[in-house]
Amino acid sequence: MTPRFKALILATCLFQSYPAFGRLLLYSDQIFLGCLDCIQAVPDSVCNLNGPYGQLHSKTSIWNQVSKYGSPESPQSPWSGSRKGPLMVDQHGTVFGRFQVNPEGGYTQSIKLMQLYEGLNRDLSKVREIFCQD
Repeated sequence: MTPRFKALILATCLFQSYPAFGRLLLYSDQIFLGCLDCIQAVPDSVCNLNGPYGQLHSKTSIWNQVSKYGSPESPQSPWSGSRKGPLMVDQHGTVFGRFQVNPEGGYTQSIKLMQLYEGLNRDLSKVREIFCQD
Protein backbone atom coordinates (compact mmCIF):
# COMPACT_ATOMS: atom_id res chain seq x y z
CA MET A 1 0.00 0.00 0.00
CA THR A 2 1.43 3.37 -1.02
CA PRO A 3 1.83 6.17 1.54
CA ARG A 4 -0.64 8.34 -0.42
CA PHE A 5 -3.27 5.58 -0.35
CA LYS A 6 -2.75 5.11 3.40
CA ALA A 7 -3.18 8.86 3.88
CA LEU A 8 -6.44 8.78 1.91
CA ILE A 9 -7.77 5.96 4.07
CA LEU A 10 -6.82 7.86 7.23
CA ALA A 11 -8.49 11.02 5.98
CA THR A 12 -11.68 9.09 5.27
CA CYS A 13 -11.66 7.69 8.80
CA LEU A 14 -11.27 11.15 10.32
CA PHE A 15 -14.86 12.07 9.50
CA GLN A 16 -16.43 9.04 11.19
CA SER A 17 -16.80 10.77 14.56
CA TYR A 18 -18.37 14.03 13.39
CA PRO A 19 -21.97 14.96 14.16
CA ALA A 20 -24.45 13.72 11.58
CA PHE A 21 -26.25 17.05 11.21
CA GLY A 22 -25.15 20.67 11.29
CA ARG A 23 -21.74 22.17 10.90
CA LEU A 24 -18.61 21.41 12.88
CA LEU A 25 -16.89 24.73 13.61
CA LEU A 26 -13.34 25.41 14.81
CA TYR A 27 -12.52 28.04 17.43
CA SER A 28 -9.32 28.98 19.21
CA ASP A 29 -9.00 31.88 21.66
CA GLN A 30 -12.61 32.76 20.72
CA ILE A 31 -11.42 33.29 17.13
CA PHE A 32 -13.39 31.49 14.42
CA LEU A 33 -11.10 29.29 12.32
CA GLY A 34 -13.60 27.88 9.85
CA CYS A 35 -16.02 25.06 9.25
CA LEU A 36 -14.31 21.68 9.49
CA ASP A 37 -16.90 19.50 7.77
CA CYS A 38 -18.20 21.92 5.12
CA ILE A 39 -17.59 21.25 1.44
CA GLN A 40 -14.99 23.31 -0.41
CA ALA A 41 -17.59 25.60 -2.01
CA VAL A 42 -18.72 26.99 1.37
CA PRO A 43 -16.97 30.35 1.95
CA ASP A 44 -15.98 29.62 5.57
CA SER A 45 -14.83 26.04 4.97
CA VAL A 46 -11.29 25.11 6.02
CA CYS A 47 -11.16 23.45 2.60
CA ASN A 48 -12.03 26.55 0.53
CA LEU A 49 -8.73 27.68 -1.01
CA ASN A 50 -10.25 31.09 -1.76
CA GLY A 51 -11.64 31.64 1.72
CA PRO A 52 -9.87 33.02 4.79
CA TYR A 53 -9.83 29.64 6.55
CA GLY A 54 -8.68 27.42 3.70
CA GLN A 55 -5.88 29.49 2.23
CA LEU A 56 -2.39 28.20 2.87
CA HIS A 57 -1.15 31.71 3.77
CA SER A 58 -4.06 33.14 5.77
CA LYS A 59 -3.38 34.07 9.39
CA THR A 60 -6.61 32.32 10.43
CA SER A 61 -5.90 29.08 8.58
CA ILE A 62 -4.97 25.81 10.27
CA TRP A 63 -3.07 25.04 7.05
CA ASN A 64 -0.66 27.99 7.36
CA GLN A 65 2.56 26.57 8.82
CA VAL A 66 3.73 29.98 10.03
CA SER A 67 0.48 31.23 11.56
CA LYS A 68 -0.57 31.05 15.19
CA TYR A 69 -3.23 28.47 14.27
CA GLY A 70 -1.18 26.30 11.90
CA SER A 71 2.40 26.40 13.15
CA PRO A 72 3.68 23.21 14.78
CA GLU A 73 5.35 25.52 17.34
CA SER A 74 2.12 27.23 18.42
CA PRO A 75 0.04 25.64 21.23
CA GLN A 76 -3.16 26.84 19.47
CA SER A 77 -2.33 24.80 16.38
CA PRO A 78 -3.74 21.30 15.80
CA TRP A 79 -0.23 20.24 14.73
CA SER A 80 1.79 21.22 17.82
CA GLY A 81 1.02 18.26 20.06
CA SER A 82 -0.24 20.57 22.81
CA ARG A 83 -3.60 20.20 24.54
CA LYS A 84 -4.81 23.59 23.27
CA GLY A 85 -5.73 22.81 19.66
CA PRO A 86 -8.86 24.41 18.20
CA LEU A 87 -12.18 23.46 19.78
CA MET A 88 -14.69 21.62 17.60
CA VAL A 89 -18.16 23.00 18.29
CA ASP A 90 -21.46 22.49 16.49
CA GLN A 91 -23.95 25.25 15.72
CA HIS A 92 -25.72 24.60 19.03
CA GLY A 93 -22.59 25.04 21.14
CA THR A 94 -21.94 21.35 21.80
CA VAL A 95 -18.20 20.78 22.16
CA PHE A 96 -16.80 17.67 20.48
CA GLY A 97 -13.23 18.02 21.74
CA ARG A 98 -10.16 19.61 20.29
CA PHE A 99 -9.06 19.14 16.69
CA GLN A 100 -5.44 18.20 17.28
CA VAL A 101 -2.84 15.50 16.88
CA ASN A 102 -2.63 15.08 20.67
CA PRO A 103 -5.18 12.40 21.70
CA GLU A 104 -5.67 14.04 25.12
CA GLY A 105 -8.04 16.67 23.68
CA GLY A 106 -11.10 14.46 23.39
CA TYR A 107 -11.03 14.10 19.60
CA THR A 108 -11.43 10.39 18.91
CA GLN A 109 -9.53 10.59 15.62
CA SER A 110 -6.42 12.41 16.91
CA ILE A 111 -4.16 9.41 16.38
CA LYS A 112 -5.34 9.05 12.78
CA LEU A 113 -4.86 12.78 12.26
CA MET A 114 -1.34 12.49 13.65
CA GLN A 115 -0.60 9.52 11.37
CA LEU A 116 -1.80 11.49 8.36
CA TYR A 117 0.28 14.52 9.38
CA GLU A 118 3.42 12.49 10.10
CA GLY A 119 2.88 10.23 7.05
CA LEU A 120 2.95 13.27 4.79
CA ASN A 121 6.12 14.60 6.43
CA ARG A 122 4.23 17.38 8.24
CA ASP A 123 3.52 19.10 4.92
CA LEU A 124 0.24 20.91 5.58
CA SER A 125 -0.43 21.57 1.90
CA LYS A 126 -0.44 17.79 1.34
CA VAL A 127 -2.45 17.13 4.51
CA ARG A 128 -4.98 19.72 3.36
CA GLU A 129 -5.17 18.13 -0.10
CA ILE A 130 -5.98 14.70 1.36
CA PHE A 131 -8.21 15.99 4.16
CA CYS A 132 -10.28 18.17 1.81
CA GLN A 133 -11.02 15.67 -0.91
CA ASP A 134 -14.76 15.73 -1.64
